[in-house]
Amino acid sequence: MIKTSTIPRERGLGYAFIGGLAITFIAALLGALFIYWFTTVQRGPTPAELLPADVQLYASLSPTLSDVPEQPRIERALSEVFGLSMPADAATNVAALLGVKLDSDVITWIGSDIAIVVRDFTPVTRDVATDLITNGEVLVFLASRNDPQAKIFLEKHLAVRRNRGETFSAQQAGEATIYVGEIASPLRAVGLIEHYIVFSNRPEALIDLAAGPDRPNRLAGVPDFQQFRETIAAVRSGAIYTDGSPAAEAARAAVRAWLARVLAP
Repeated sequence: MIKTSTIPRERGLGYAFIGGLAITFIAALLGALFIYWFTTVQRGPTPAELLPADVQLYASLSPTLSDVPEQPRIERALSEVFGLSMPADAATNVAALLGVKLDSDVITWIGSDIAIVVRDFTPVTRDVATDLITNGEVLVFLASRNDPQAKIFLEKHLAVRRNRGETFSAQQAGEATIYVGEIASPLRAVGLIEHYIVFSNRPEALIDLAAGPDRPNRLAGVPDFQQFRETIAAVRSGAIYTDGSPAAEAARAAVRAWLARVLAP
């Protein structure tokens, strides 16, 4: 008996179509997993979950539906919250202060959650902007949606300040590194903490943040602040929470005076 060999038929277009669908499905699944990681794992606790409950002033400057803050909204928020009129060169002045380019060094990582916070403030002179630094604690939160890019920004920012003659020491606080300069200002200390670039005039404020959330007596648990957070969701461009004390109103004036110097030096 003569055996005949069977030649396999070439796979038709149907197999190619199914194979293409499988590859597309796998690519879409991997993309979805990446987006999930990017929008959840990359996002840490809110500033209110990290901050102590005794915050006097919390100004949210850019609540927005987008992950990227929009300059017109930030400017509108500064006007609504602090009554500031923005000079035409405000963005240029901020870039000069930070020593970076906003379009290539900041927009690559900055997220929509931007906040200015004041604690432990006692005005003692008419120069409230100086009092803010010497007699209070101020923090500036800039959310990161891309930590590797935020680290690159931080390295460039520190390099510029070193070139200007400032000396920094580094302190390890948990998983964060806190860089502390010698010049008294709201930007004296800085670190990447829980997916935020945070500046403060007091290094100990950043060390406290680095201890993380889930601790008692956090701002997020204050009933008045919880109501404030509900108003942010409906928002305009900015909103402000205070503890209602006279010092908090003085803090608003102090932040306004400091920002006026920063935006129009």
